Amino acid sequence: MWPTNKILMIRPASFGYNTETALTNSFQHVENDGEAQNALFEFDQMVQQLQQHGIDVMVINDTIQPKKPDAIFPNNWFSTHKDGSCILYPMLHQNRRIERRADIIQQVCKNPNKLTDLSYLENENLFLEGTGSLVIDHAFNLAYAAISPRTCLAALTVFEEKTGLKVIPFYAFDRALQPIYHTNVVMAITPKNAIICLDVIPKADQEKLLQSFAQSNKEVIEISIQQLENFAGNMLCLKNSQNNNVLVMSFTAFDSLNVVQLNALKKHHQIIAIPIPSTEKIGGGSVRCMMAELF
Repeated sequence: MWPTNKILMIRPASFGYNTETALTNSFQHVENDGEAQNALFEFDQMVQQLQQHGIDVMVINDTIQPKKPDAIFPNNWFSTHKDGSCILYPMLHQNRRIERRADIIQQVCKNPNKLTDLSYLENENLFLEGTGSLVIDHAFNLAYAAISPRTCLAALTVFEEKTGLKVIPFYAFDRALQPIYHTNVVMAITPKNAIICLDVIPKADQEKLLQSFAQSNKEVIEISIQQLENFAGNMLCLKNSQNNNVLVMSFTAFDSLNVVQLNALKKHHQIIAIPIPSTEKIGGGSVRCMMAELF
């Protein structure tokens, strides 16, 4: 059941630098002329590469209106789970809330009785941005969450009550000592590994996380701050059609890893490295953000 073989990806119609989200995402950079157009090519190549590796990819086209510069990152507004449930999330920035589409919800959540809509928390200024905010260990019913303007403790409490997953909150700060915007930039979880940048996390929280990883039988692979900045924490483990674990990362991330780290990852996963430099630069997110798991 986990990892899943099936994902949803949204083919962008208006991808570009999002001035709203840049306020909380230090990974975004203003685009050069014509650079945003590269994202469409990168998207299509990524879909093709995943399908060639035996991943089932559902592609849905973004709608032209209203314009949604970050529609390419659907994992922030919904998640599906192994019990057949589907959750909608409260988003910090106004122009990301319009990404929620009823037609997509109908396709990914077949059972309306198992739909939990947390988007009402936006009215209380409480935010939790899907599997950007939550890195989930489905085998142990755990969710790791780095506290930031996009990931509120109070929203995590509601999530815990609604889902029964145990949330392990922690803090993570970039070089400017600002909270890192999403947990899935700091860490990734696979059935065998926890890939994480401990250097951005306070000591007390490091110990809490390492204890949890030990209890859930995870071999820890540490990445540096520089590797985090190259999206080495932004990976997703999936199953291919042969039922083998594959670890999807960007070429930027792959290129930043050293031989020891790569060998440790290759012990349990086939690695798929995908080039998406324009998407990463302008959107401030990488391949994991582009894939919403379908259980």
